[in-house]
Amino acid sequence: MKKLAALCLLSLAPTAFATPWLDTSDNYLRQSLQTLAQAGLLTGPINTYPIMWKNIAIDLNKIDVNQVEPQLRFAVLHLKSALDTNRATHSRGVKLSYNSHDTHVQSFGEQYFEKAAITLFNEVQGDNWAGRLQLTYRDEFATATPITGVTAESQKLVADGSYVAGIWGNWVLALDQDSVWWGPGQQSSLLLSNNARPIAAVRLSRHSWQADTRPWLQWLGPWNITTFVGQDAEMEKLFSSDEPNNTKYWGGRATIRPWPAVELGLSRVIQWGGTGRSNSFTTLWDLVSYDKTDEIPADQRAALDLSYHLQAFGWPLTAYAEIADDDNQSGLPDKALSLFGVRSYWGEQNAIHTLNLEYSDTFLDCENSLQRGNCAYQGEVFPQGYRRFERVIGSGYGADARVLSAGYQYQTLGGISWSGHLYRAAFYDEKLPGQLASDAVWQLKMEHRRPMMKGLLSIQLRLAEKSDFRPEFDQSFSVAGSWEYRY
Repeated sequence: MKKLAALCLLSLAPTAFATPWLDTSDNYLRQSLQTLAQAGLLTGPINTYPIMWKNIAIDLNKIDVNQVEPQLRFAVLHLKSALDTNRATHSRGVKLSYNSHDTHVQSFGEQYFEKAAITLFNEVQGDNWAGRLQLTYRDEFATATPITGVTAESQKLVADGSYVAGIWGNWVLALDQDSVWWGPGQQSSLLLSNNARPIAAVRLSRHSWQADTRPWLQWLGPWNITTFVGQDAEMEKLFSSDEPNNTKYWGGRATIRPWPAVELGLSRVIQWGGTGRSNSFTTLWDLVSYDKTDEIPADQRAALDLSYHLQAFGWPLTAYAEIADDDNQSGLPDKALSLFGVRSYWGEQNAIHTLNLEYSDTFLDCENSLQRGNCAYQGEVFPQGYRRFERVIGSGYGADARVLSAGYQYQTLGGISWSGHLYRAAFYDEKLPGQLASDAVWQLKMEHRRPMMKGLLSIQLRLAEKSDFRPEFDQSFSVAGSWEYRY
């Protein structure tokens, strides 16, 4: 009876859509997922999003909620409730959102890109296919496209979050415009995050993370792989016609969990092609395979990440790290961006707390640059750099930033959640040759979510010190919120 009551309460909590995968929109659901992986109850790699529900379902079916520790029961019930909702064959709804000020920083979870928006979605799911049409009408900030003479009318109505996917054997092929998050970072990710709006792409992913039974591959443990090819035609409309249009993107990521305590990830992203350049798959293969990779005009980035689960002084801990190469050269990283962090959890059957500390460094002192800094996420081929609509596709803090952050989440069975994130960010800029200046500021973000009027209300408050180096941080206080109703 207690288990049934808990599931009923959790049905009011944030849950996933009826998709084959869990996306980047719900950080609270991610915390439950990570808690079970940290405890060894989820067996596969969990640092690649979107992440397939099939993987989670197989492990959840093996768990007896009455046999796990009280502090883990919440996470089990939370994910089982979301999984039950995800089995629905049809889902539709509406979402309203408002944002008083554009902060230019996004983290895993709720996204606020525009001043106000209304979103309508309709999703269907069959045995071997699924699809969602999601349309958002947006009221953008006046500074969203700051290039002189450029209007944002083409971005008033967008299809971000839409997809169509088919499942063949152990593979999922999708045409989508969904956000991704590659890596273990809680506040940020160096190579791919949801800081920028998603790129339309064709994506191929392994459906199950189950280990290979062949003797020469068994040592990998549970593993997963995903790859995509996309085109960012919308981004290039912001730039003059003499620059390469229709930029192509290729990305690939492989993750393994050779031991229950260890998860390893390898990621790579290439910007290539465009108007006036070779867009053939032969050219792409030469880049992916490192054949003539230094001869073909392209901007390339790669990353390695590691998560290690352990017990320290009676506390469950996950230590994680990510190193990203941002200098377009083949071989080992020599100009690296870095991210390090630690995460833990505690609680009881009716609630759970999670806490993490994280350090991120995206400042590069590039030897070939006239100025120190100003080169991370800025390649040699594409003038916009590794950005979409002025937002870095990687770190939410952008380039030339060193950030120490702390994050806290609290969830209850009644669907009420609280979170707080505190940042100490140091931004760097060389205004004059040989004179590197820095500007250190504090930022605080607080969020509250609860069921309201048969929907889900989310409210976010942000406090930030003003920075001379980041004009987007010109507002010391801002508020954002959303309300979502599904029927």
